[in-house]
Amino acid sequence: MKKLFLIFFSLLSIASSILANNNASHVIIIGIDGWGSYSVPVADNISHIRQAMRLGSYTLSKRAVLPSVSGPNWAAMFNGTPAEFSGIIGNEYEPSFRPSFQNEHHAQSTIFHLLRQQQPDAEQGIVCEWDGVQHYVDTLCLSHNEVISNPVGHPESIVDASIRYIRNAKPTLCFIHIDALDHAGHQFGEGSSEYYATLTHIDYQIGLIVDGIREAGIYDDSVIILTSDHGHKGKDHGGHALSEIDTPFIIWGKGMKVNHRIHSLMIQYDVAATIARIFNLPTPPSWRGIAVDVFE
Repeated sequence: MKKLFLIFFSLLSIASSILANNNASHVIIIGIDGWGSYSVPVADNISHIRQAMRLGSYTLSKRAVLPSVSGPNWAAMFNGTPAEFSGIIGNEYEPSFRPSFQNEHHAQSTIFHLLRQQQPDAEQGIVCEWDGVQHYVDTLCLSHNEVISNPVGHPESIVDASIRYIRNAKPTLCFIHIDALDHAGHQFGEGSSEYYATLTHIDYQIGLIVDGIREAGIYDDSVIILTSDHGHKGKDHGGHALSEIDTPFIIWGKGMKVNHRIHSLMIQYDVAATIARIFNLPTPPSWRGIAVDVFE
């Protein structure tokens, strides 16, 4: 009996070791503000995005939380809960978090907070073009927090700043926020040539960032995520139209399924749960997100 127990324990240890070795050590999220799923099937010159879909798992039916504006959706993606749980109902800079959901920083527990709890020395940061992102990530948990919103005062582009951070710090968790597509949507509309020209340029930027991850020497041990907060209806958003609430989710890298279309229902707060699953982080009871089926 003792021998059987030892054999069972040894097999369990081997299985756990294999699982641990199959998990990535780095997650890089590229969040494209205002990127609706309607653009992907018809867009020209988005070769890096299409290659990412072939390299990993994807869905064009990830649903935004309502209202379909940036604040609730980036918050939901980080904190694993719907907007009504977090108290974020618009692009608020002072969210009304429920006391029972607050952490020691008086903010809602995010994926950055969970990682800091479990891996205190983990390098994690954000590089963003919209400073509002800072209000939804619990910045006290970050190692790096950089806003690229003033080209005159800050001559680096979002790509330059992101690559510099990735090369120098090799972050465990990094969120890169690209805002240009949302501006194009508001100014010119969802079906405009300017909108698609901006998406083409962002595709080029994605290629540069991925090259930067390779140059940092962490590509083979990384998971990369492309996703968004909402799309547009005409020049606006914030309602219930499918063009506003259907957003892409593309994930590839170590331990991810290849050329796999995600058929299960996915909503914005499932992203946080999926990242937690990559890092084997237990999630708090307040989280409602579920890790999606993307793992080999």
